[in-house]
Amino acid sequence: MISTSVLNRKIIIERESTSTNSVGTPIETYVTYKNKYANVYVSGGSTEFTESGALPNTNIDFTIRYDEDINYKCRIKYNNQYYKILHIEEMGRKLAQKIRTIVFEE
Repeated sequence: MISTSVLNRKIIIERESTSTNSVGTPIETYVTYKNKYANVYVSGGSTEFTESGALPNTNIDFTIRYDEDINYKCRIKYNNQYYKILHIEEMGRKLAQKIRTIVFEE
């Protein structure tokens, strides 16, 4: 069982949604889906050097209580930064999920 004292960081799960603009063109957006408490672990990082400059990458693992509705069409907002979901791992028998993410660049 996951101790609730470990899940002490508030995160927001946002889900991809399609809407239309004034001329009927589909627009991909994200809407707030769920608020969760999580354990946050910085698992690594790197810097990619491109023609436009250095791009830092941060990998973060979020551990939350199991939620079957969270999938790869979601993203996580934590400390005003967005994270793209790379991998979702079930822990135990649907007790928790470890969500591997990378900083989301739009």
